[in-house]
Amino acid sequence: MRKIGMHKITITASSGIYAAWGALVSFTQNIHTALVGMLICMALDTITGFIAAPYRGQRRESSKLSKVVKKTITYCVAIIAIHTLEQLILPTYIAGTLQLGRMACTVFAGLEVYSILENLRDITGLKAFDYLTQLSFKKIKETTGIDIQKGKGKNGSKKAKKE
Repeated sequence: MRKIGMHKITITASSGIYAAWGALVSFTQNIHTALVGMLICMALDTITGFIAAPYRGQRRESSKLSKVVKKTITYCVAIIAIHTLEQLILPTYIAGTLQLGRMACTVFAGLEVYSILENLRDITGLKAFDYLTQLSFKKIKETTGIDIQKGKGKNGSKKAKKE
């Protein structure tokens, strides 16, 4: 406990944790909603992928779940690095208009939504999810220029094409 002027300040481990948490939250404030949305999409993709695995003739393995953890960490590190670039390196008038961190979250969330729709299509077999998958692919390609179906076989499966 320290006495500064008339006030006593108590420093504990919990107050240090709260201070670190507050600093992190304030740093990610303007991308917070996008980051939470992306994490929710990743969780839903994991759940639907777990359910869809038997429908695809795949086994449910812990190694696939460890890939989810690796992907989550990789996405978050990329978003934080991009956000840091935006907030600390770019001039304020550019950083405020670009919103690079939010765009990165949007790209990652778009990929996850596409995967969720593929999983739901495989689980239910409904043609509606086929159409939604095609529409989301088209929209993602239009807005980002990314071809997310590249390297996939028929019906969007990740199996290599037989030639």
